[in-house]
Amino acid sequence: MLSNVYSGIYTHEGHDVNFEVNENGQTVIITESKDGTMTESKVELFAKAASFQDQLVKWGYTSL
Repeated sequence: MLSNVYSGIYTHEGHDVNFEVNENGQTVIITESKDGTMTESKVELFAKAASFQDQLVKWGYTSL
C-alpha cells in the first residue's frame, strides 16, 4: 500500500518535525528541532518519509 506524505510540521512535547515534499515528488526534506533548536535536517526517499510520518502519528504527534 502506497502512503502519502503531507507537507507540514508534526509536533509533540517540544519536538517538531517538518516535512517538505520536493518538487520531484520522490524525495522529502525532513527538518527536526527540539525546544526551538534545530537538531537534524535530511533528505529521504518518499517511501521512507511516509513511514516516518506514520510512526510519528502513532506516537501521538499532531500536525500544525
